[in-house]
Amino acid sequence: MASSRQRGRPPHADVLTPGEWRIVEAVRHGMSNREIAARRGISLDAVKYHVANALQKLGLAGRRELRRWDGVARDTALSSQETRMGMELNMGPLGQIARRVKDIEAARRALL
Repeated sequence: MASSRQRGRPPHADVLTPGEWRIVEAVRHGMSNREIAARRGISLDAVKYHVANALQKLGLAGRRELRRWDGVARDTALSSQETRMGMELNMGPLGQIARRVKDIEAARRALL
């Protein structure tokens, strides 16, 4: 007798699966693959697999970009908050601007 139930994982409305989201959040909290595997009780290969899938789905080049990625899962409270930004940005006077330089004297001469 044939079953009408679909085989495999159910489709997700979000770009990442729940398992990928768990791994991505751990990466964004600065955890190594080994730490994630130990904490989640999964193999190191499973962590690497989820990281690689997330990078590919999100179009990111590597783990560093993944750490800075600011996406949120659709089923979280953050995703339901509307981001509002005014049309005009008002800034007061700047008190200081920092710039890293290797040669202080060369940087001073460049300002003159």
